[in-house]
Amino acid sequence: MSRIAVITGGTGVLGAAVARRFAAAAYDVHVTASREPRPLGYAGPGRAHAVDLTKLEAVRAFAQELGEVDALVLSAGGFAEARLDALSGPDVDAMLEVNFKTAVHALAAFAEKLVRGSAAVLVGSQAYAGAAGMAPYAASKAAVVSLMQSAALEWKARGVRVNAVLPDVIDTPANRRAMPTVDPSRWAKADDVAETILWLCSPAANLVSGNAIKVGL
Repeated sequence: MSRIAVITGGTGVLGAAVARRFAAAAYDVHVTASREPRPLGYAGPGRAHAVDLTKLEAVRAFAQELGEVDALVLSAGGFAEARLDALSGPDVDAMLEVNFKTAVHALAAFAEKLVRGSAAVLVGSQAYAGAAGMAPYAASKAAVVSLMQSAALEWKARGVRVNAVLPDVIDTPANRRAMPTVDPSRWAKADDVAETILWLCSPAANLVSGNAIKVGL
């Protein structure tokens, strides 16, 4: 029986890299896209599903389509700058929705699909400890780290491992456009982050849970 991997945000740069790496490791890969019908044009490995991760019942309905899940990777998310002296309500709501709500909904929906030996990995950010000019983003990623630690404690007795990876800046076309004067040579590569995530879901990491692991130089 093939192992099943579910990857949220699987059509993004990091999510696509994770999907490719898990497919190469012989997982049966399922990725989610946003509520927009982007899966129709999905060309990556596995099967794509249009799921509104900001709606808990929609994620639960998706989870019920699958059997037991061996690896759950929560890479859906977003970034936006927002200075405190110019903050708006939508600035806060958007970051909490795309970063925290998508993660907590997926963990809740797949809680009973993760069995002994399964692993979940949340994608956080090194900004979780605080970052100037992006307080809502940093706070939403701090919530992701706290969520990971809570899930690891809650599921420890069940033998389900939960960890987070904390990339610095990931080398993506969007980040290169946003920071054209910065040298990207030290940025984390999506494939390297994906390799770390695969390892955290492997038997080699069977004693690793509740950790927030920095990825990047």
